[in-house]
Amino acid sequence: MDKTLLILAHGSKAQSTTEVIYQVREEIAKRNLYKDVKMAFMEFNHPNICEAFDEIYKEGSRQVVAVPMFLFEGNHIRYDIPEELMKVKNAYPDLEISLAKPIGFDKRIADILIERAAEKLWEI
Repeated sequence: MDKTLLILAHGSKAQSTTEVIYQVREEIAKRNLYKDVKMAFMEFNHPNICEAFDEIYKEGSRQVVAVPMFLFEGNHIRYDIPEELMKVKNAYPDLEISLAKPIGFDKRIADILIERAAEKLWEI
């Protein structure tokens, strides 16, 4: 596949948070579904969205699926990310960008929460 997947994350001052996000990126990359899997952060970390797209473009990718690693449709999803993507489209008119929905509700999240709770039941 010729498309690049760009994971959009919030970012954090906590290094452990960033490490988890990169673990998710590595897991997706191992599946070889995309030409490349990149990361971009809204705050605190680099690359930001524009920096990530600069790199993607330099590497020759012209089709990008941007997927937010956000549960909810907050301000970053509604306003900030579309605004940043518009800047990118203006800078690289031949770049095709598709923005996926945030995670939202998914039964698998409930399964994970139940599993995490079960791990701690013995402590109560």
